[in-house]
Amino acid sequence: VVFLWKMRIGLKKMSNQTTMTEFLLLGFSDVRELQILYFVMFLVLYLAALMWNLLIITAVALDHHLHTPMYFFLVNLAILDLGCISVTIPKSMANSLMNTKSISYLGCATQVFFFLFFVGADFSLLTVMAYDRYVAICQPLHYERVMNRGACVQVAASAWVSGILNSTLHTGNIFAISFSRGNTVDQFFCEIPQLLKLASSDSYLIETGLLVFSACLLLSCFVLIIVSYVQIFKTVLGIPSEQGRLKVFSTCLPHLIVVSLFICTGTFILHFTVFLIIYLAAVLGNLLIIMVITLDHQLHTPMYFFLGNLSILDLCYISVTVPKSMMLSGFLSEHQTISFAGCLAQLHFFHLLGSSESVLLAVMAYDRYVAICNPLRYRLVMSPQACLLLAAATWSTGFLHALISTVMTSRLHYCGSNLIPHFFCDIKPLLSLACGSTYLNLTILNVDAGVLGLSSFILTLFSYIYIISFLLLKVHSRESRRKAFSTCASHLTVVSLFYIPTLGNYMISSPGFPSERDMIPTLMYSIITPVLNPLIYTLRNEEVKTALKKFLNRKLFPKRT
Repeated sequence: VVFLWKMRIGLKKMSNQTTMTEFLLLGFSDVRELQILYFVMFLVLYLAALMWNLLIITAVALDHHLHTPMYFFLVNLAILDLGCISVTIPKSMANSLMNTKSISYLGCATQVFFFLFFVGADFSLLTVMAYDRYVAICQPLHYERVMNRGACVQVAASAWVSGILNSTLHTGNIFAISFSRGNTVDQFFCEIPQLLKLASSDSYLIETGLLVFSACLLLSCFVLIIVSYVQIFKTVLGIPSEQGRLKVFSTCLPHLIVVSLFICTGTFILHFTVFLIIYLAAVLGNLLIIMVITLDHQLHTPMYFFLGNLSILDLCYISVTVPKSMMLSGFLSEHQTISFAGCLAQLHFFHLLGSSESVLLAVMAYDRYVAICNPLRYRLVMSPQACLLLAAATWSTGFLHALISTVMTSRLHYCGSNLIPHFFCDIKPLLSLACGSTYLNLTILNVDAGVLGLSSFILTLFSYIYIISFLLLKVHSRESRRKAFSTCASHLTVVSLFYIPTLGNYMISSPGFPSERDMIPTLMYSIITPVLNPLIYTLRNEEVKTALKKFLNRKLFPKRT
């Protein structure tokens, strides 16, 4: 009902806004001989898929020995595969044979609906099959009870229903928006990412949200498959007989191959999901640290106050670049677009947060120096007022640095190409597009970044030189030295991850002319570091680990506490 209602709205909008009645699909070739060749090739592939899947369905249906949960799910998978290949290949073959590229508006909507339905149900069923293997291998005595006939029918029906719901939601939404950028689909069949490129820029935000939601669902299915096979491998490795291990593995190998092929061929979802995982890991990790430090009174100390500031910086830092440049725009359009004001805003906040983090790491190193080398004066030197003043100075320094960079960049004149050779707006890529001399900008960039970066780095370096000298020369207890070093290990790791690529990008590489090689250090300190920081401080800090366990136990198991 929702699908038909959305389609009705879409058809009304189309009749009011445009005369588009069809889409043009991407052909494999314009040469007639090659079109015939492609037709024959796809015909052979389609007939092979049709024959093998029908053979599996017939064999399982006729052989009573194969009337087990594993083969019941295999039949469902074969039916879904038949449907999936029948949605796209016959139309592509017909276009090649008739030397045409067109598909009707309703035909395109139908193709999108059934393709999403079969693919969604396929992945849900693969998750169910992984769980079936887990129960069969890890809990063989409970297998017949857990995977009884009723349970098998229910989980198979759930897979099909999930596919229908996912397909209805996406298809109804995509065809309710207006297509104002032509009717040429850059694919040999109708799929949502290519259709979104034809939509007006302000109309695909809801579909973007639905894609994120679907990616999260696919990720949860993938995690369930991974967890199932981790448990299976643990159980199999405990089997003493090599013949027994091989027999068990042989029942899982076909399913593993199918899952691997399914994930590897879904390039769009794979890339989208990878960056979604990175971003969500950074957001959840840093938010978790902020909440734990806020709620646990034992962590209300200068060291964890600065760690909370670092998490806030990392959370904002990765949010400046990833959602716009990599997760969303890069996957929904051929060219990433950003307004001039948006570009300057991205540049400003990127440098504000990056330079603030550089200064904050130096402040954290000084905090460790006072705590270890002057423990009796620690509370006096690092008082709450002093901590607030240092944190304010950190953010203010970053703001001033970013303001200088943004103002100097905004005053330049840009002509010619507007294609930035980077995945976000940074100073050096923008300077390469400017008209006239950029000598003054490069000089200010090098001096400003050099003074700020090197002064922070030198302060951090000297702090740790004093700490190491103090521990080696004046602390004779090995246990005391180990305990003192353990409080610095996390910070030292974070400092190395941040400073090495940053110094390499802004001071060692050739200024003004960015290359693809310059993106590697940028990816390190702008994306990888915010993801790893919470992990580093969680794994290497006993106080944070204890507070995190208490927090999770309190939230997940409130009755136990």
